[in-house]
Amino acid sequence: MSSWSVLPMFSLLAVAAVCAVSGSMDLPGSLDPSLLENVDVDQLRSNYLPPGLQNTNLTVDDLQKLLQSKCQKANDHLPPGSVNATALSKTIEQSAIKLFECLSGLANVTEIQAEIAEATPKGDLDVVFEKYCLRMPQAKGCLKEFNDAILPCLTADEKRHNGVLQRIADKLLEFICYKNGDQIALFIAEKGPECLTDSRDGIANCLNASFAGYLPKEFSPEWNLPQLVLGPKQCVDLYEFETCTVNLLEKCEVITPSNIVESMFRYVRRESSCQPHIDRAKQQHRRAAPLSEADSRSA
Repeated sequence: MSSWSVLPMFSLLAVAAVCAVSGSMDLPGSLDPSLLENVDVDQLRSNYLPPGLQNTNLTVDDLQKLLQSKCQKANDHLPPGSVNATALSKTIEQSAIKLFECLSGLANVTEIQAEIAEATPKGDLDVVFEKYCLRMPQAKGCLKEFNDAILPCLTADEKRHNGVLQRIADKLLEFICYKNGDQIALFIAEKGPECLTDSRDGIANCLNASFAGYLPKEFSPEWNLPQLVLGPKQCVDLYEFETCTVNLLEKCEVITPSNIVESMFRYVRRESSCQPHIDRAKQQHRRAAPLSEADSRSA
């Protein structure tokens, strides 16, 4: 499943490039910007871009130029020459490398999978996740440091929404580690990973149906990145993605994974001001539904 629309698009430009370095998540100790010269662009396209952009001639240089352009446009209101957009974009690239270095030091995916495999037959999943959830404060610190790096390249409107997005990220971590990981342990025990794997194509369709409109059909160096805001439209689109995904997961063999995913969406949504916009959209949909049915009968 493509993860392009799960991450904010601006952060994605820096983060996805680092993810694709040599096709590996194993990063060296030094923060060497030249790492980006070794990015596997084909892997980047297939894993981090929506279907409409997977056949473009996107290069690492294009990603760097988009970052630089974003930083420049966000500071156009300042006197000319007072901001070095190239330096700001390089700082974001290095911060992305440091973020993954930090997170991989806290939780190695391969090690976690091995520990889960060993603990599952014994019923000790809670022990595994308790160990990693104790590291949650460090994970929050890693994310905050990366967020601080991107702040100078955000518009005034994006900065106003940034606090909300940060709180949502923190709440997501807190949900995963609720009672030292009870939720994620239950998710795994109740065949949650299998449910997600079986539903991945459908979830990709949900992603594209909800968020494809934020990206152009074809890549261009003049393309402007979407705003990192959580306004009325974004709230409704997120809710549509939630509804689509939950309905899909309900078809799995066990209903528990669907219930946990739905609870997660609701938990993080409380940190936003989305609910009034969602309620309004649902009310408008209900009002329009009878008219649509009448129109279909008269057709």
